[in-house]
Amino acid sequence: MIACPSVITGEQVLVETLGHLDCQAETLGSFGFQSLAAPGSPASLALTGLLTLFIALFAIRMLLGDRVEGRDAVNAVLKLGIVLTLAASWPAFRILAYDTVLLAPAEVASSITPSTLPDTGAGFTERLQNIDTGIATLTLTGGGWQTGSLALEQRGDDAFRTVAIADSTALGWARAIYLSSVIGSLAILRIAGGLLLALTPLMAGLLLFDFSRGLFAGWVRGLVLVALGSLGITLLLAVEVAVVEPWLADVLQRRAFGYAAPSAPTELLAFTLAFAAASVGLFVLLGKVAFHNAWAVKVERGVGQIRERLLPAAAPAAAAGAAARPIEIRAHARALTVSEGVTNLIRHEEARRGAGQAALALPPPEIVARASGGDAHARIGSSWRRTAGRTTAAQAQRDNRP
Repeated sequence: MIACPSVITGEQVLVETLGHLDCQAETLGSFGFQSLAAPGSPASLALTGLLTLFIALFAIRMLLGDRVEGRDAVNAVLKLGIVLTLAASWPAFRILAYDTVLLAPAEVASSITPSTLPDTGAGFTERLQNIDTGIATLTLTGGGWQTGSLALEQRGDDAFRTVAIADSTALGWARAIYLSSVIGSLAILRIAGGLLLALTPLMAGLLLFDFSRGLFAGWVRGLVLVALGSLGITLLLAVEVAVVEPWLADVLQRRAFGYAAPSAPTELLAFTLAFAAASVGLFVLLGKVAFHNAWAVKVERGVGQIRERLLPAAAPAAAAGAAARPIEIRAHARALTVSEGVTNLIRHEEARRGAGQAALALPPPEIVARASGGDAHARIGSSWRRTAGRTTAAQAQRDNRP
């Protein structure tokens, strides 16, 4: 194992620091992986136990007569292949994950960088170092102050009352923020990537079981975040170089000719603060992308549930088949409300119809037959009309008067 270069103070501090971070990340990823994957290591023994348990459970399912479809067998074989590739084969793992996470982002950034941005390939770290050197030089010379067009030497930090921050304060904070944002953003990505890659033999076995698959998915998303973050930070630094490098060259040229640049310290501080904030925002955005949880779209079960609500008299076999499928949907709350309303309306109408039929029950058949002259089905026309006259005592007396 090769020792990483030391970091010393001076004009190459940024180059040496970034080189040291790259060396530590690559060493951590490769050495950690090979140590955990070595035969007899605790990680190797744990992985062997997980593989044995997975195969034993699958065999028990078959012995107990559980129906094993071809899809289940293919999924089991694929899981075993992925786990063994990730955890036991360093050459395959190096091509599949190690180079993809640690080396591929720089290559992708170099290939997609337009001509308006500096090349992010060879020499890009030196350009970042040149900006730091220029900031240090401007800190020594200061912004200067002027009367008319010619510049005189600066008479203290408060020479320019129109500038809110003194030159020494602004330039000192600008360099500190610049170094911190560049080193900090790349350090967290490189070290996190090396650590996640080193833990691969432990994380690979978690893919085998449903209860631990969430941890494996989180580990994969972490690697995706590292790769996307490395790509995004590289492009962001390229934009920063494209903005700050020519600006800094112009300021240093003005100061070399004896002219003052009173706004330069504040402008430089604003540049460094803006790009540091952009780095934080980029991390947050890419984190949301990498750790986005997709909605569980299970269509057929949801369709079956809505169909049961809207059509309660549907065929039970079709409803049972739809409910048995492991596919469902998260129906919108408005759709559920409408379906429940329709179901309640149908049930209410059926209840009212049943109550009305009970209230309008027909009399016994013998009464109907006697009233209709023996024909129980003659219910229309004059068969139900009253034929006997209605006579009272008063009416009889009135009719019998002389």
